[in-house]
Amino acid sequence: MNRLSSVLKMHFRDKATWFIIPYAVLASSFLVNLIVGYISQEEITTGGIMSIYVYLFVMGITVLPQTFNFALSFSVRRHDYFTGTALFAAANSLFISVILLVLGAIEKATAGWGTHLHFFSLPYLNEGSIIQQLIVYFMIIITLFFSGFTIGSIYRKFKGIGMIVMAIVGVAISTVLSFLMTHYNWWKYIFAWFSDKTALDIALWLIPITLIYALVSYLLLRRSTV
Repeated sequence: MNRLSSVLKMHFRDKATWFIIPYAVLASSFLVNLIVGYISQEEITTGGIMSIYVYLFVMGITVLPQTFNFALSFSVRRHDYFTGTALFAAANSLFISVILLVLGAIEKATAGWGTHLHFFSLPYLNEGSIIQQLIVYFMIIITLFFSGFTIGSIYRKFKGIGMIVMAIVGVAISTVLSFLMTHYNWWKYIFAWFSDKTALDIALWLIPITLIYALVSYLLLRRSTV
């Protein structure tokens, strides 16, 4: 328990990575879009909120090389490191999700900050109850983090050769799937399937994907060298 607590404290002390930079990235993107909204005076729906999603994906990749060796140097077990990091990431994802929901509510109440800007409150993503929207935000964020964390774990275990193999396999699989879907005209069925699904439906499908990412990264970290 003490080792797990040490991992949580280690991440909490890194305020720049977890608390300052992501909101600075989000704020800068929002400010740019807000200025554009004031200038244009037209209703604008922007994907600027993706800035924080991209950062959290990148953070999932970089948090491992920044903290793994440091944690193990204090006799923290790999299991405790993974568990503590996963718990902290989940808590951080929930906190960010709440912040985004609050900002979305303010955006609606102020008619898009007085400029009809749709930055935090977006069609499709912000449909349903507050709980449903919270689940959608949370699953997007935690999935992106663990996808990045898995990439970091692959690099940790197999170094550069692992990344090269992963890229080659990824491209090969994507190429084969794209060919098959085009050849057998599967695209229309895929689009039809997605068109019938709400954002909450998609978010729930992300749960097993996230669990797979978590399991793979855990197994890789257990066998990685310092």
